[in-house]
Amino acid sequence: MEGPWELIVVDNNSNDGTRAVAAAFAACLPLRYVFEAEQGLSAARNRALREFSGDFLLFTDDDVLVERNWLQAYRLACNKFPLAGYFGGRVIPFWPNGKPRGFKDESLALVSGLLVRFDLGETTREFALNDPTPFGASFGLRRSVVDMIGDFRRDLGVTGGVPGRGEESEYLRRVLAAGISGVYVGEGSVHHWTDSRRLKFGYLYRYGVQTGIAEKLTGSAAVGSSVQAVVFAARGCLQLLRGRRDRFCQCVINSGIQIGLQFRSKA
Repeated sequence: MEGPWELIVVDNNSNDGTRAVAAAFAACLPLRYVFEAEQGLSAARNRALREFSGDFLLFTDDDVLVERNWLQAYRLACNKFPLAGYFGGRVIPFWPNGKPRGFKDESLALVSGLLVRFDLGETTREFALNDPTPFGASFGLRRSVVDMIGDFRRDLGVTGGVPGRGEESEYLRRVLAAGISGVYVGEGSVHHWTDSRRLKFGYLYRYGVQTGIAEKLTGSAAVGSSVQAVVFAARGCLQLLRGRRDRFCQCVINSGIQIGLQFRSKA
């Protein structure tokens, strides 16, 4: 993968200063501003799929800091693994006010998703069969994969203030089902800003509910339990009393998942 690159800023129906900020950088970056009126992360990503004109599309989010070699690391990985169709890079949580007390283990499965943490080491290599799929804060698709797989599902993912889930993992499940291989770009990292409000009970619970709903929408046969939801919430409070905020987060998310799994689609 060689040649020029373009930065596409997809403004997902915002009412802030995004357009003005993009305009301020247009003179020093190959930047193109696009407004997408349909609310939702999947709608924004689908707009990017329609807008990009190159052979490779690399996604990131508006709340990350990218390292200087990020683009170059992906370029090198694309050249080194020409048969790979998707790529995912290292995402490291960034705590602007320091990690809160009692947050000892960022690698807990549900906590990693909450923090948008994706860390399989610093080596660039092919994904193994048991590796998790990458996050949208740093992942890329070749044009051939986009043409084959199509759009992200618009009934999944964040919409406005609702912490929806599942659009990336569902898309990549389709990629994997098509027999397409991928590469982990460990040499290209981004740092994801961690909002402390996400560590409060209300957000954690809603995040869990949306995770459970996404599981049902993507075909999970699991059945949620209101009793188990209460049990997980009680365990979470106990973990908080013990000083383990990380396990508190994990338990509260699990509580919400039990409720979300009871979701019944209207379709």
